[in-house]
Amino acid sequence: MAATVEKQAMAPRLDSTLHKGLQILETLAVSPRSLGITELSALLELNKSNVHRLVKTLRAMNYVVQDEDRSYRATMKLWKLGSSVMSHANLVQLCIREMNKLAQRTGESVHLSVLDGLRLLYIEKIDSAQSVRAYSERGGSSPLHCTATGKVLLAYSYEALREPISKMLDKHTDKTITSVRALDTEIASIRNSGYSVNVGEYRADVGGVAAPIFDADERILAAIGISGPLSRLTRQRIKEYAPIVVASAKAASTAIGSLQQ
Repeated sequence: MAATVEKQAMAPRLDSTLHKGLQILETLAVSPRSLGITELSALLELNKSNVHRLVKTLRAMNYVVQDEDRSYRATMKLWKLGSSVMSHANLVQLCIREMNKLAQRTGESVHLSVLDGLRLLYIEKIDSAQSVRAYSERGGSSPLHCTATGKVLLAYSYEALREPISKMLDKHTDKTITSVRALDTEIASIRNSGYSVNVGEYRADVGGVAAPIFDADERILAAIGISGPLSRLTRQRIKEYAPIVVASAKAASTAIGSLQQ
């Protein structure tokens, strides 16, 4: 009895509304035909008013559509999300070798980032083996204008992102770029050199270097970079590591491009 109580106590608490919404979405996704509110209510043993409210929310978010007979079916949005997850997984597989080499050559943490709206998403990371290292989370998000991989992603998408990002230049440290004019200059420098540098712009004691990864058509796919404490990543050390990071990015781009041709 005690073991059962302990097991129940350790079980995660589920958000009831989210749980019911996902049940409805999964049911519609696997159904060979569209389903009405009454059918969904019976299948899932849920109150009809709750089902109607949740389906209305899913419809507003374009996860489901209503047919002429007032029944519902899942949209392709789920497929698009799944495809995005798979593309990120494939991208990691193609880049992980260069990430490992970069980690071994520099001894610092390595990140692989992609654009996620007006922020960056860390889709893979390799932590430094050193006791003091930069912290980040796989699946975590950071600003574009004040991180090394973020500035690279921004630089090669700047024509489309300049206007919206200009309204999001939040200050994180005394070194954060907060004016569009300064950002324009920084972006031009990155495009000219082929890499970006962060020296305490997001976190005062953390720096980094990053370079772009392109597909076969020279469109940016991701950014690869290193980060670490400024006590190790001095300006001189960053200058030494920059060509190594660029070489890793070019090697990853070549690997990706060869599969696309």
